[in-house]
Amino acid sequence: MEPIHLQVLEAVRGIARRDWTFEISEVVRALPHLNAGTVRTHVASRCCVNAPCNHQSRHPYFKAVERGVYRLEPHYRGRRLHDRHSKAKGSQDIILDSIDSGVDPTLIRESLAMTPTERLETMRRAVLSLDGARRR
Repeated sequence: MEPIHLQVLEAVRGIARRDWTFEISEVVRALPHLNAGTVRTHVASRCCVNAPCNHQSRHPYFKAVERGVYRLEPHYRGRRLHDRHSKAKGSQDIILDSIDSGVDPTLIRESLAMTPTERLETMRRAVLSLDGARRR
C-alpha cells in the first residue's frame, strides 16, 4: 500500500479544479478507506508549504490559499512521484522470482480461507506432531 501522503497527492490530482484548487472535505470523501483526521492532517499540515513546521517529515505538495481551500503546487501537478516501493528489480530478485517456491498454491488458498484462530490451531497441531516425532 502506498504511503498516505502519496495517496492524498494522487486523490488531489484527480479532484482539483482547473485552477488546481481543492477543499479538504473533497479529499476526505475521495479517500474513504483512510481516517478522515489523518487525511485532514496531511493536507492542512504535513503536506502544506505554508503551514507551521509541526511534523518531522513534510511534503511541499499544497499551499493554503484561504480557509479550507488549498492549491496543488506546480511541481506536483503532472508528474508521477517515484515510489520507493516500486524500484526496478535487481538481478537477485529476478533470479529468485524465476525459481519455483515449492509451495502448493492450494495450501495458500486453504490457509487464506481459514480464520486466524483456525490457522493458529493448525500451526499448534503441527508443532505437537513435530514434538512427538522428535521424542521417538
